[in-house]
Amino acid sequence: MSETEFDTFFEPYAGNVEGFYEATYWRLADDLIKELFRRHLGVRPGQHILDAGGGTGRWAIWAAGEFRSSVTVADRSGHMLRQAEKNLAASPDAPDVRLVECDLHDAPELADAQFDAVISTYGVLSFLEDPDAAFRTLFRVLRPGGQALLMSHSYSNALASKVNRDGADVAELRELAERRIVRWAPHVPPLRVFSAQDLRDHATAAGFEAQAVFGVTSVVSPGPEDFGYPYDAISEVSRRLEDPAYFATVLDLELAASERPESAERGTNLMIKVRRPDATV
Repeated sequence: MSETEFDTFFEPYAGNVEGFYEATYWRLADDLIKELFRRHLGVRPGQHILDAGGGTGRWAIWAAGEFRSSVTVADRSGHMLRQAEKNLAASPDAPDVRLVECDLHDAPELADAQFDAVISTYGVLSFLEDPDAAFRTLFRVLRPGGQALLMSHSYSNALASKVNRDGADVAELRELAERRIVRWAPHVPPLRVFSAQDLRDHATAAGFEAQAVFGVTSVVSPGPEDFGYPYDAISEVSRRLEDPAYFATVLDLELAASERPESAERGTNLMIKVRRPDATV
């Protein structure tokens, strides 16, 4: 996307993004991501995590406390990082979080082999102009033996949504299939979508070992109202998820489905687990 598209989208988004989590669907997705991080990130207390495209610092604040680690948020949007400063100032736990404004396509501000682990949530990979360049950056800044969990928008979900929900025309469907580009709404920039194999290909081209791809979420699909903050209505799925017993049951189902390849591919988002190989002697 162009610089103008980027700034036009993220200036208002920085102030609104936290409000999305008033919809219970997104709290379900958050809890699923947190459990996948706990199971698969492999980080120890005192280690250093990079939150790539970490925006407002919400995930960095959580990860710093959860893993008793230091976290660096790297993001291209100054608007998002200014909101992160406010969120950090309001946090009662004084998390060990540092903010760096940089572009993941290159990011000379980040040192080689600086981080023990990398996280990147929701659709950060989908906003990138050159995913291969970003994967090379993440490989460079991750220490040998370190692992990363990186998320993107899903091609399968985008295709199903465009056909079954949005009634997309032939030209839009062809662009999606051929270019892996989705246009969700007039105010949202064109975004890249990925299959599980797409993510594996980008990762291995950068030198990573691609270990697994998880679906987030694969059982439950968000309702159209869940993308419309400030909310005028609650989606039917978010309404059902307000029941704690229902929420807990669905979360268990999502955790099981996320780790089954045949289910994961259907995810609203995909999360790839990669590892930088140990240094050769």
